Amino acid sequence: MAERPLVTVVDPLTWSHGWSYAVEDEILSAADIDLKIPSDEAERDRLIAIADVVISSSLITIDQSWIARMERCRAILCYSAGMDAVDKQAAAAAGILVGNVNASTDDVADHTMMMLLAAERRLGAMMEATAAGQWDLTAIPEVGAIRRLRGQVLGIVGTGLIGRATAVRARAFGFRTIGTRRRLNEAVDPDLPIVSLEELCRTSDAIAVCASLSDESRQLIGRHQFALMKPGMIFVNAARGGLVDEEALADALDSGQVGVAALDVRDPEPPVTVNDRLADRTDVISTPHMAAASDGSRADLHRLAAENIIAMLASINRRS
Repeated sequence: MAERPLVTVVDPLTWSHGWSYAVEDEILSAADIDLKIPSDEAERDRLIAIADVVISSSLITIDQSWIARMERCRAILCYSAGMDAVDKQAAAAAGILVGNVNASTDDVADHTMMMLLAAERRLGAMMEATAAGQWDLTAIPEVGAIRRLRGQVLGIVGTGLIGRATAVRARAFGFRTIGTRRRLNEAVDPDLPIVSLEELCRTSDAIAVCASLSDESRQLIGRHQFALMKPGMIFVNAARGGLVDEEALADALDSGQVGVAALDVRDPEPPVTVNDRLADRTDVISTPHMAAASDGSRADLHRLAAENIIAMLASINRRS
């Protein structure tokens, strides 16, 4: 009888988040696949050496040194849409397939849109004013900076699933949408024309960063890009903090080049509290990297993770 494939987790959420893998275990077991969650680091180190599939929760970076310890691994599943926690080049060199789980596209797009609306309506400044008992609008200068949404141009940096879903939501509020992606000649949506990053920065009234993080896209938005943007523009990032040069963003806020920044992600996370130039400002709206959070995304994550592992193993078996 053939040995059942073994799946384990390199950075289990059971260690820090009270997570349950019961759904994954049930689905995988029905497909004759074993899932073993290590109880401590010693067991983790033993299991990753013999596992056929390793799950990454993105709590640690799986680099060459980790991959070298995966003696039987044929696939790594990222327990999220982002795959930046895995050195994909090192994995490819070892013949390891890397996949992800798109369980929260709607949730991240909803959160991106929420942050865009909050920034456009100057929610940070308005909440501070009402908390102080200030209801005289003439004494709140940010009121004069609020712009009507209809007719504005929203630039989407990264037109994958989340970027396209965000664009659909924005158009419902009257935005015209443009996007940029690595392959400029690849159309994705007739209502989301693809332009260069420079043209997007010059043209957009607001920008939403929805790209994936890689070595090539790290600090994709920096001083040059902020200098091209319209004065007072709105900047939203619910993708990855490493996509943005935060010092350049702080300078752009100080100069008024960026009117409001809405950030669900930072670099690093949590941000360094000493001399954090993006903290305690009414022109910065922050949330703690929770755009993907919802009851639906959690349920889908459990199910899709197991289904994707089954599909990855089936694909590998077909090739061998």
